[in-house]
Amino acid sequence: MLLLFADQMEKKNISFDENLDEVSVCYDEDMLEIVWNNLLSNAIKFSSYGGNISVSLKTLTNTIKKYVVFSIADTGCGMDDATQKRIFDKFYQGDTSHSKNGNGLGLALVKKTIDLLGGTITVDSKPEQGSTFTLCLKI
Repeated sequence: MLLLFADQMEKKNISFDENLDEVSVCYDEDMLEIVWNNLLSNAIKFSSYGGNISVSLKTLTNTIKKYVVFSIADTGCGMDDATQKRIFDKFYQGDTSHSKNGNGLGLALVKKTIDLLGGTITVDSKPEQGSTFTLCLKI
């Protein structure tokens, strides 16, 4: 998926860091493509020129289950608490300055997809400090 966005990242001089464990999961590839596409495109869209995007993929094991935890962090504009509470709502756009580049359905679709896969997704963000989206799926 990263190759699809290489030109956009280059135009904005965005650097990319990765910390990826080798993980094998058995989920619908098309559904996961929806997730990766939306999360990566948003990270690029909301990052300023010269920003950074970091991606990590880890395994987490508790006493009963094993999980894969994926996170994508950007150094973009970030979100306040009110926006974070509604970010997964259909048609909601916290930052309307980018409204011509989307319709507010991307993160709602990501949330619905992750819910259908039995996982969770959260966001941690601060205005002017960027955002981190973290999703967790059972292995």
